[in-house]
Amino acid sequence: MTVPVVSVIIAAKNAEETIGGSLKSLVNQRFTRDELEVIVVNDGSTDDTAGVIAEFADLLNLVTIHNTESRGVSTARNSALEAATGETITYLDGDDWYAPGHLRSLTDSITGLGVDFVKTNYLIVNGFKRKLRTAPCLTHNTALNPRDFILPHDASTMVDFPECWTGIYSRSMAQRGLLEFNPALRTCEDRPWTWRHHLETDSFAVVDTAGLCYRKGSATSLTAIFDERQLDFIPAFRSVFAMLEEKPEFRRFERKAVRNFLSILYFQIHNRGSSMSHEVRSKLNVGAVNTLQGVDNDIIDQALHNYGEHRLPVIESIVRRAR
Repeated sequence: MTVPVVSVIIAAKNAEETIGGSLKSLVNQRFTRDELEVIVVNDGSTDDTAGVIAEFADLLNLVTIHNTESRGVSTARNSALEAATGETITYLDGDDWYAPGHLRSLTDSITGLGVDFVKTNYLIVNGFKRKLRTAPCLTHNTALNPRDFILPHDASTMVDFPECWTGIYSRSMAQRGLLEFNPALRTCEDRPWTWRHHLETDSFAVVDTAGLCYRKGSATSLTAIFDERQLDFIPAFRSVFAMLEEKPEFRRFERKAVRNFLSILYFQIHNRGSSMSHEVRSKLNVGAVNTLQGVDNDIIDQALHNYGEHRLPVIESIVRRAR
């Protein structure tokens, strides 16, 4: 039996209008049918997502998992991962798509460079507008040490580029349990996932491709919806802090993790605060205070260095209560 070159994991919910484009783009990736395995989890859709997926049964090596009730994106991806048989694994959302040949370039890169994972740029598509989002790493097409690209704390680095669909990952990472998501996280699930990759793998690379098209403004995207699920960044970063406490050599990254947490806290309050109910805002305040109380004050002070005078007033009451 031929082992697929790559398994593409797609978690989809109510994606009837977009998933056809996602699957159609996979037909044009320069793979034979046996080389490309596509695993789609239809996560409790109430529209005709299942019907659209079925239209591609003869065009792709397609495995479909149907959840009668939504189990969340983390659990959906984990169930697809268990079914995946490819030499490499990647992710695609049900409203995004690839330019022709993009996926082949990624599999060639991870195989040719012999690294654990590869990350790449992507295009943000908003209607007719296109904007390139580049990975925050200047060294391309070279095997790198993942721990060398976590710092500095006050600049964008590879742990600030966490989206799972910007990468392709080796089978060995799956075998080590490094591709499993925390099923308790409904949002921000890729933050601790990415931190773990940079702490525990041996090598990675960034390559110059921009054939992944990310659809911005989708009405069903969790990034476009505010409710209590958005507060999962709090337990997500608690797990990051716990990782850094496991080994003395990881403690040098604490300032970076706290800076990440404070930046997301600022974003939630500044951009979404007016949309929060009193109950949700209260939970955010209490959760953030409790999380920061477990961090040394010196680390918080260092993380706030050059934080920005316009941003600090938004979070300073929470920081003050945590001390």
